[in-house]
Amino acid sequence: MVTKETIRSAPKVLLHDHLDGGLRPATIVELAAETGYDALPTTDPDELGRWFVESADSGSLERYLETFAHTVGVMQTRDAIMRVAAECAEDLAADGVVYAE
Repeated sequence: MVTKETIRSAPKVLLHDHLDGGLRPATIVELAAETGYDALPTTDPDELGRWFVESADSGSLERYLETFAHTVGVMQTRDAIMRVAAECAEDLAADGVVYAE
């Protein structure tokens, strides 16, 4: 029987991904505070994570695209981009991704 752990640990390839689409909610909140970005729907990381999922799954293109205004909004410094890229690599590795584009 295939388990979630078996799938997670299996080597995977990610052929197309956008850096601005996979930020950790806690990182978004922290970067927003550091940069003065004040347009987040909430500064609670758990609530923000739920908001992102609900928006992405809403069936509304407008709501889905709104999520990127926030991720791009906090990625406006070199340090922010470097942090987000490093966390992306960590998260992909934790999911068993061995190659990503």
